[in-house]
Amino acid sequence: YLYDNEYKIIVKKNQVDIVNYDEIIDFSLNKISVKYRNKIFVIEGTNMVISKMLDNEILITGNISNLRIN
Repeated sequence: YLYDNEYKIIVKKNQVDIVNYDEIIDFSLNKISVKYRNKIFVIEGTNMVISKMLDNEILITGNISNLRIN
């Protein structure tokens, strides 16, 4: 993702990788909300944790059941 400024969300089994987000709004074992510009991405599930966190990328793992955009 070098020199890539575009927002990306990559969904794999039990993983969500978010690149170039603006802010983490909410974080719990059951819900993580991430803001990008005027959109809020909500990841829902159980036993969710942030496995990797860099300046512009986070990796969320757990039993992910739903992903929605507000």
